Amino acid sequence: MPLPNLLPNQIRKVLEHKENYPIGTLAYYGPDDQTCTKITASIVNAPNARPYFQSWHADNVCSDPLILADIGSFFKQHGAFEVVMTEGIIGCPHEEGIDYPSKTECPQCSFWHNKNQP
Repeated sequence: MPLPNLLPNQIRKVLEHKENYPIGTLAYYGPDDQTCTKITASIVNAPNARPYFQSWHADNVCSDPLILADIGSFFKQHGAFEVVMTEGIIGCPHEEGIDYPSKTECPQCSFWHNKNQP
């Protein structure tokens, strides 16, 4: 049974080969591929389990020491054996169906239009 589609493709591919759970994940999002405004962390407790997510948002989210400490605490609290992460910023920080209508492009992040996002 595959891992839930809630995780980005590049993270799901790595987790398919892992054996020690829980595993933490990190994914970076922003209005373009150079500006990180959202970090989403998750804990995956078993190969087919639904992940538990938490997100942090800020203009300087990747360099804010308080946010980075909070992310570390999140993984420690949930007993993550290891953390896997995306290579760079992988998509728009806004959520389809929540921040903008489903099956449309984000009106705030034109950089990601017509790009393959997770």
